[in-house]
Amino acid sequence: MLFLAFLMAATLFAEEQGAELKKIEEALKTSPDDPVLHYRKCQLLFADGKEQESIDHAAVALTKFKEADQDLAWMKLGTFKTDRYRIDVHFNMGPEERAEIRDGIVRPYSFRVWTLGDEPELVRILDFELGYSNGKVVTAAIGAMTGGGHSNYGIVDPKSDFSTIKKRVVEILAR
Repeated sequence: MLFLAFLMAATLFAEEQGAELKKIEEALKTSPDDPVLHYRKCQLLFADGKEQESIDHAAVALTKFKEADQDLAWMKLGTFKTDRYRIDVHFNMGPEERAEIRDGIVRPYSFRVWTLGDEPELVRILDFELGYSNGKVVTAAIGAMTGGGHSNYGIVDPKSDFSTIKKRVVEILAR
């Protein structure tokens, strides 16, 4: 009986999110440059399990925020859990991410790792990092800024999709 109640609640939640996404899509038809509508669309896509689509659309939202001359450090796209952690996925929109492609490191999205429980604590921030040279992506890794330094937790294919990066982050956290 409990499973049936859970299934019904999950179905209702999915229907509500689907309806909200339709409202956002309609609003975007009349206000296509509204960065907040694009941001909300990203969150709804992520919540609906369309994580890659959310990440892809976050790049559109970033462009709309830049065009509107509105600065945000990041957009929280969504959350997922492991048996030990709650992990918030943030699409970064700092100066490096807002700048034109150049040489150096850009961190398109990050994973803020929290303990579970009534009073969660932030324990780590892991970044998906892209290394640029001559305006082209040449490397990618999972890394973290640590007290003025940097830790690299492993190279990944620069063309990796979100699910691959997410899996790698979960593997790093399991160590």
